[in-house]
Amino acid sequence: MKTAGIIAEYNPFHNGHAYHIRETKRRTQADYIIAVMSGDFVQRGEPALLDKYTRARFALENGVDLVLELPSAYACSSAERFARGAVFTLHRLGVVDFLSYGCEQAEEACFDRLAGLYQKEPEAFSAHVQALLRQGMTYPQARASATALCLNDERASALLSSPNNILAVEYHRALLQTASAIRPTAIRRLGDYHDLRLPDSIQKTESECRYASASAIRSCLLAHSLVGEWDDSIISRQVPDSVMQKLRGRTDFMQADDFSEALYYALLTAVYDNRLADYDDLPPDLAERIAKHLESFHTFQSFVDQIKTRQWTRARISRALLHLLLRISSQQMRRWEKDSYAYYARILGFRRSSTPLLAAIKQNTSICLLTKMADAKQSLCRFYKENSPQILAHALELLDTDRFASDLYEATAAARFGRERKNEYRHGVIIVDG
Repeated sequence: MKTAGIIAEYNPFHNGHAYHIRETKRRTQADYIIAVMSGDFVQRGEPALLDKYTRARFALENGVDLVLELPSAYACSSAERFARGAVFTLHRLGVVDFLSYGCEQAEEACFDRLAGLYQKEPEAFSAHVQALLRQGMTYPQARASATALCLNDERASALLSSPNNILAVEYHRALLQTASAIRPTAIRRLGDYHDLRLPDSIQKTESECRYASASAIRSCLLAHSLVGEWDDSIISRQVPDSVMQKLRGRTDFMQADDFSEALYYALLTAVYDNRLADYDDLPPDLAERIAKHLESFHTFQSFVDQIKTRQWTRARISRALLHLLLRISSQQMRRWEKDSYAYYARILGFRRSSTPLLAAIKQNTSICLLTKMADAKQSLCRFYKENSPQILAHALELLDTDRFASDLYEATAAARFGRERKNEYRHGVIIVDG
């Protein structure tokens, strides 16, 4: 039995994702595909457009056999933590042979070199980064330039201009850290991550396709929801039929500004309690800048725009604010990092035909497999209590963060769209026939 892992957000699921799954199966000859997917909040520091169960179903209906939730603390973190949380989970399942990822340049050997440099982090590299930061570069720019200098390879800097390539390097680095036998497999993206335009048509042959980016599709969906009108001819060319059936006519798409009031309350509380710098990704100088501008807070997005600088990018600030909103502290993150990130694998959904895969995971996993949230605490207690009560405490802490994130997302969606609030304890695992 061969199994491939994919790390994704599917925000939303589109034709490029379907191509990635097909190409992964073709390249690896995998019998099963496992997706580790962000939950209700994503790496951009924003809520997902649609809830995690809806997105899990999209994946299962389009070639994925098992969907696991990436804990929210990692899902809305830096590329390094995002990659480690997902890769360490796949590694500890004990059944994954390949890690397949999409990127602009499928250069696995170069990604290996970059991963090795970042893992060793020689003094010369650190000195270059610090010098470039003092010159006014952002951290991503300084890191890319220092990489090119240390490796004497200008191509390395160009590779690091793409978020997907940066993630690819971090995937390789995480595999290196775990000494994992999982083999990385790069699939070249057919489309531009940064392009906000939708292709006018889909070409006849797959090799000629240029799939729309998730950003472009999100922008189009949000525009439709804003005016309350749908043009099926535009969206239907970008997503599989099964996805289109559930998207058609929907206007209940979540955005960062839906959490503005909750964020302001969290910020106000942290400032008055003098605890702003306690939260992850909020160093003292950024915390001071946020507190200074809090009086002029209006919305989530406008506040990010107000706070951003050359040093503090929009994505970095969004993630920091989301960590505060979700009550994720630096101290907690250090504990989870020390424990190597992965305590459990929470199943969001699976295909009925993947029963042999589930059986193999149960037999080989070194972390707890969770199905029902209502039984999760008892499952973790049985798995960890006798051997490591401290690990158990940390695992329960991480699980509480996941539950809080989902409850906040659902409560906000219910208030925003006047619908019934979903409960994590009552929501069952998604099961798809086939």
